[in-house]
Amino acid sequence: MRQVRKKKNIVQLFLLLSFIFCSCSSSEDDEMTAPYDASKPIEIRDFTPKKGGGQMQMVIYGSNFGTDPKLISVKVGGKDAVVISAKGTSIYCVTPNKCYEGTVEVSIRESKASAKEKFIYERQKVVTTVYGHKDERGHYDVADGTFAESFEKNHGLLNPTWLSFDPNSDNKILYLAQDGQPMRIIDLENKRISTGLTNTGTTLTRMRTIAWTAKGDTMVIANDGGGPNDRDENFASTVLVTRENDFKKDVQVLAIGKQCNGAALHPVNQELYYNNFSRGNLYRYDFLTYGAGVEASTLNREFICTIQDSNWEFNITMHPSGNYAYLIVKNQHYIMRMNYNWVSKTFGTPYLICGGVSQSGWLDGVGASARLSSPYQGIFVKNPDYVAEGKEDQYDFYFCDRDNHAIRVLTPEGIVTTFAGRGSTSVDGKPEGYINGAIRADARFNKPVSLAYDEKEDAFYIGEVGNNLLRKIALEELEEEPEEEK
Repeated sequence: MRQVRKKKNIVQLFLLLSFIFCSCSSSEDDEMTAPYDASKPIEIRDFTPKKGGGQMQMVIYGSNFGTDPKLISVKVGGKDAVVISAKGTSIYCVTPNKCYEGTVEVSIRESKASAKEKFIYERQKVVTTVYGHKDERGHYDVADGTFAESFEKNHGLLNPTWLSFDPNSDNKILYLAQDGQPMRIIDLENKRISTGLTNTGTTLTRMRTIAWTAKGDTMVIANDGGGPNDRDENFASTVLVTRENDFKKDVQVLAIGKQCNGAALHPVNQELYYNNFSRGNLYRYDFLTYGAGVEASTLNREFICTIQDSNWEFNITMHPSGNYAYLIVKNQHYIMRMNYNWVSKTFGTPYLICGGVSQSGWLDGVGASARLSSPYQGIFVKNPDYVAEGKEDQYDFYFCDRDNHAIRVLTPEGIVTTFAGRGSTSVDGKPEGYINGAIRADARFNKPVSLAYDEKEDAFYIGEVGNNLLRKIALEELEEEPEEEK
């Protein structure tokens, strides 16, 4: 008898809970689908996320929002948010850029409500244009002048293939090598651009890369001259110019060699490494021991290795520690690593670190599974997370991936990801273009090839051969002080 009564009570309790649950569900459904009622106030109870940047998805919870997004206005930090949809008790919207003040407000006709908490705005990295402008036909002129004049008079950059900060300028002066053109000097502090070293009346033909001696008083330039059947002794693979001569005159031959695409100095021991395109050779020259010049380098340069095959264009980037270097093989779409022997003071045999030999594509991945398409200049950037974790190698490698129209990142473990570019492809289905904004959601490049990094500002500078511009990646600038700081 007790068991029967117990079962009966359980059934009654179940029916009661079911009724309450169904009533609540029905009530919630009604509230979610109910239209806005002008006789009742609107209310904001909560929102998520509580902090972030612009162009983030935000959900606002409350009551009496209705279901027509056209009636609803949402402001975050006094700026309009894009309202996507409403379901009575919730609003789905997208946060505006630079909404620093943070107040979340909802307005529907005459009714208005504000959240008790404020959205904490975190500045995000964005792409902007530093220098360059084209007219409506895509034309531009190469000219000296202020950055402002470039936007007024359609000035741009011709073939901006290598960027390098003057190491003694506190990252205020950028030197730009333009393949086959004069060098350009970009004064970031005074916002001016001027012409530097020219190839008129010198041994220079095509200035390809820029490197610096340890004291920063000498610039070393890779010079691409001659053809596959020419003699090495007839061409300068690398030349040097000094600060004493403003890096503009008295060009001296450092080492001989034809068709040099790239040259670099070991950051500690300072020996020179440079390549030959038609043979795919890599050479080492200890100019501190033997001196600069045709005769000395002819007798004393050392052959290191051949990169796979002939006619493989590559440049060399040294790790700041000098422990290893990357060989960026541009026209075969991969990157190799070679480790430094501190005893013999030379590099060992290179091995593949990422990408597929002669296999172009766009694919983030590990090692040989990743795909690149014409990688160009790269730069080592210290990762604060690696420093905090006490990792031996504290640097990631950022590089321009020209034909993927992106900036990619390579970790010490060989993991490749996309850092910036290829955003807003839904606009026209193309990965390339000219769009400023959030680095992945919006920004688009057109054949980025040159890259420099300012550690103090945590800013990247990018030269594009497709857009003929100098672009920048950095935290978005404050347009105004946040309300609490005024």
